[in-house]
Amino acid sequence: MKHLRPLVSASLFAALLAGSCSVKNALTNSDNASSEIPPATVAQNDSAPETEDSVSESVDDQTAAENTLESISQSDEAADTEGVEQKNVKLVVEDQTTAGQIIVKTVATSRDGWVSIHQSREDGSIVVPESIGQARVDSGDSEDIVVDLWEAPMVNEKLWVLLHIDGGERGLYEFPGEDLPVKKNGEVVARSFTIQGEESEEAEDSAE
Repeated sequence: MKHLRPLVSASLFAALLAGSCSVKNALTNSDNASSEIPPATVAQNDSAPETEDSVSESVDDQTAAENTLESISQSDEAADTEGVEQKNVKLVVEDQTTAGQIIVKTVATSRDGWVSIHQSREDGSIVVPESIGQARVDSGDSEDIVVDLWEAPMVNEKLWVLLHIDGGERGLYEFPGEDLPVKKNGEVVARSFTIQGEESEEAEDSAE
């Protein structure tokens, strides 16, 4: 009996040692497994790729926005612009003296409209939209249209006469606005002239 006790103790020790190794291996495997992120988890954390449905929704949203902008543009262009481009339009004005009025010699237009008088910039180009007088004209041919001025021009000053349609409220001058300038071949119909002094006019009359 004295010789059996050491054998039992040795066997027990071996069993305990084997069990300890198994537990250690299990813990090591568990640690390695917890340190790795499964591929499925990576896919969930990364941004999801666009599907055909999401791309289609994006395209639909963009199309809707473009349609809205187009409808707004069409609404802005809803003003009556018939007669802006005319083929047989005519506008004639001559150099003249003034006593608070300008005489536009001839106007031919296919639509009721306006003639407006404008000053010049330093480079001689027309000042718009500001004007110093307006007068309404009827469709067809008109002569000697009188335009009252509310600002007296200087002698030798270069002025302009500009032809418009009456595109807004009838009889109300609306420029800038719906009373757009008439065009011929894409060019605005405007004519320049010079304010003369009394002496210049007398000299011209004597020359004739």
